[in-house]
Amino acid sequence: MSEFAPIYRGSVNAWECDVMGHLNLQFYAAKLSEGLGHLSHALGLAPDKAAQLRSRHAFSRYLGELHVGAVLDIRAAVLAVDSDSIDILAEIVNAESRKVSASFELRFDNFDPVTQTSMPWSDEAHRHMTAMITERSDNPRPATAGGPVPAYSGTLTGPFVSSRGTVDSWNCDGLGRMSFQLYYGIASDGIGTVRHRMGITRDVSKRNQWGGAALEYDVRFHTPISAGDIYSLRTGLMDLGDKTFRVGHQFHNDSSGELAASFDIVACMFDLKARRAMTIPDDIRAQAETLMIPWPPE
Repeated sequence: MSEFAPIYRGSVNAWECDVMGHLNLQFYAAKLSEGLGHLSHALGLAPDKAAQLRSRHAFSRYLGELHVGAVLDIRAAVLAVDSDSIDILAEIVNAESRKVSASFELRFDNFDPVTQTSMPWSDEAHRHMTAMITERSDNPRPATAGGPVPAYSGTLTGPFVSSRGTVDSWNCDGLGRMSFQLYYGIASDGIGTVRHRMGITRDVSKRNQWGGAALEYDVRFHTPISAGDIYSLRTGLMDLGDKTFRVGHQFHNDSSGELAASFDIVACMFDLKARRAMTIPDDIRAQAETLMIPWPPE
């Protein structure tokens, strides 16, 4: 494929925006998820009910804010095809400015819902997808999330529970697995707890007009989690920069005892007046240093 295929068009609703005044992370994922049907069709998989795309890895960059009323398009291209997996680049584009607001690098495998395992693509599907491979035309900077974690010279502590709950049936896809969107929703909610423990409480945030913004998410999907399962998100900080902080989440299926997913997140403190990243104040940094954990947790 020498060009991107359009897979979604829509707009930003007020109820999809958070207290920062911009589109919340989970709704980037929700809109991308809505486009996966068109992606499957473009890949030649839609008629083949035995072939299901299953998320294995997702790396996303957030490059510009989207606000209420913004119209956006999502386009996707094939980067690589293996015997039972495919790598996709999806870009979320502000339809007015034509600038990329976010990008997702996605790895899916070919999932057999009967055996609950990955399986090889059919010869026809593999040929079709291989013919669609394109080379990237962008030149992204090296990723931080998902990469090495710098050594920390201070005292390390253990993770804390930043979120817990139950997966409801309306949060699941057609196969009964928790939706792609909800992984990001739970992780985003956990960041709120992190910010509170850093000392950025609701009152502090309101008084100083301080907020936060995500820059990168690296998500590894380990084992499925389904309707009725209970979960907990175990969290800590992995690194602190001048303006950024790096969060590690481990998403546990407490019904099965298995690790469902892991998140490596780079976020920044955000000046809500200037709408840009800001230096982490000394008192907030001192509190954040009490949340540092080894990664992955022992």
